[in-house]
Amino acid sequence: MEPGTLVYDPQTRRVGAFQARLGPYALLRPVGGGREWEADPARIRPATQEERLAAGVRAVNERSTGRRLFRYVPYSIVQDPSAQPEYEAYCVSGDETECGAASGPFAHPADVEEWQRRHTQDTRHLRYRRTFADYAVLERQ
Repeated sequence: MEPGTLVYDPQTRRVGAFQARLGPYALLRPVGGGREWEADPARIRPATQEERLAAGVRAVNERSTGRRLFRYVPYSIVQDPSAQPEYEAYCVSGDETECGAASGPFAHPADVEEWQRRHTQDTRHLRYRRTFADYAVLERQ
């Protein structure tokens, strides 16, 4: 068998390019590259046109998805000290529909609470959805 010939390995159910004979094994490499594997030369056979085509499409798809190997690196997620957090409240009171009034963003929760007090005083609405937003950074440990 010539190096580069595409063969089918029924044991692994994969198509590979024949590389060489290594002792009692045939050395095969995945279509598109990758780690070689050893196969029983008595069991491998030339790949059919459909098997070759499917293996080629699979290799192109794997390249296009950008598969990469990531290693674990420990990080801590902390609040970004250079950016101010934001606090905001939305009035969700109302008989048939929500009021929809919003405080707008504030740098401190006390400002949002003051807005809620004033809004309640004016409208008698008692229910609010509050949000908090900040920026976070990952720091390598």
